[in-house]
Parts: sequence; C-alpha cells; structure tokens
Amino acid sequence: MAWNKEYIFVQSPMLTHISEILTRLKLDNYQPVGEVPLHHSNKADTLFTGFYNGNLLIVHPELPFQFFHDEQSETERLFIETFPGSEIAALVENSTIDMFAYAIIQNGRKVRMKDGCDGEIYHDEGEQLPEEREAFAEQIFSEEELEEMREDGLSEEEVQATIDSEGSWRVPNLISKRYLGEYVGAIDVNEVILTKYERM
Repeated sequence: MAWNKEYIFVQSPMLTHISEILTRLKLDNYQPVGEVPLHHSNKADTLFTGFYNGNLLIVHPELPFQFFHDEQSETERLFIETFPGSEIAALVENSTIDMFAYAIIQNGRKVRMKDGCDGEIYHDEGEQLPEEREAFAEQIFSEEELEEMREDGLSEEEVQATIDSEGSWRVPNLISKRYLGEYVGAIDVNEVILTKYERM
C-alpha cells in the first residue's frame, strides 16, 4: 500500500505545550481521541501531532500544502510567528500520483521551496539542500531506462525533467532524517507515537 506523507516538522521548538501550539495555529477546533503509531497517519484525513527526537511533527491533509504558494499563506505566517527561531519543514510525498513537495523555513525566512507532480515542477526557489545533492548523487535511472524513454519519443529536455522529478520525489524522505534521526522510510513506525484528533 502506498504511504502518502503530509508532514510539518518543527525543530526543537521552545513552545512544547500542544494545546497552546494548536491555539496559536488556530487549530483549537480539534479534540484528541487517542494515541496511534506514525503509520496510522497514512493518507491522513484529520490532524495528528506528536514529539519525537525533540522535534514536533504535525500531520494533516491540508496544512503542509499551505507552504507552497507564490505568496505567504496565513498558515505559513502562523507557524513562523509561533516558532520564530525554529527550523520548519513542510514535506509531502504521494507515490500514487508522483507528487512531492518540500519547503524549509529558517529564522522566519523560506530558504527552499520545490514541489511538483507527475513530471511537472510548480516551484523551484532557493538554494539546493544537502539532501537534494545526496538524492541526485545517486543514479536515478539506469542507462536502459533512459534509453527506453528516448525510444518512447521523449526529448532530451523531457528526459531531464523526468530525472529531476524522480530525484526530487526522493528528497522529502531524506529531509525527514533531520528531525526523526532516521529516514521516515526506514524508521520503526511503532516508536513514533502521535495523538490523533477529530474536529469538534
């Protein structure tokens, strides 16, 4: 089964009281209903929160996407105001439709934003992250796969776009190690416990 991830990480936040965090983020219309391991947030249709490795993780089907607009969204502004000195990362990975998105905010300023879907890139702003260099240092496609693309009629520009999209799709998983201590694709999901919420 595909594991779709819609995460916001806050690195070592000064504010750690969840109810106050949710109030400041205007998410206080949710009530906790229980604790679940990380993989229960797959294809999330509600809010999940938790701390792991000293970092805050928020999972939500809509909030991470608010970090990928041409202008700063209200959600992004609220996160920056709530966690002014913390690194904030919005990470999205959807293997069903080859969608990816990653944004990094440091000291209130967005230093990187890239997102795309099905071979198309929507935003590509800021300097490349170390995790991006790591992803593209590996072979994305074999020579045989590249040759098949060309035989299928893809131009060199389209081949490069496919490489860029596939490599970028791997980046959110690599970035997750900053906050979890291990890639989300490799971590023992039963160790990461989140509180599940339902809207009141």
